[in-house]
Amino acid sequence: MPISSIFKISFLISSLMLILAFYLEYFHGALPCDLCITQRWFHAAIIVYSFIIIFIIKKTLISKKLLILGGAILWLSSFSAGLYHFGIEMNFWTGPDGCSSNIDFSKDTLTYLLNKSPIKCDEVMFEIFGLSLAGWNALASFFIFLLAIILLFNNRLIKI
Repeated sequence: MPISSIFKISFLISSLMLILAFYLEYFHGALPCDLCITQRWFHAAIIVYSFIIIFIIKKTLISKKLLILGGAILWLSSFSAGLYHFGIEMNFWTGPDGCSSNIDFSKDTLTYLLNKSPIKCDEVMFEIFGLSLAGWNALASFFIFLLAIILLFNNRLIKI
């Protein structure tokens, strides 16, 4: 597989995931919480990184493996953000205090509520086949990360 194809696939998948997120937000009312927006930033970084690499891959003196490693790190970061958010949605762990639907009545309640995000990170806004968007992001990001690691350590699969 030519190395530029790896980054084209990365660009395409991340772009589709980001377009789907915006489509669901603007046409189906799936408003993003703070963690959803964080995940979008990782996809924006993957898109920009992949786009740049596609155009400089033939001209750069940087090791091709180092470029793949950079993409793998970005996909691992996206996976981590998605997994963290998915864990909060499934109540495996608690998220940021201002992003949960728990109300703490021991503090000044009005001030507390005014400082909280209106969209809660621990509530699933949209599901596809029973899995939240954060879960799908974690799953897809993990498989792309895994593909990048396999390509990184298997020289026979990479063509320049």
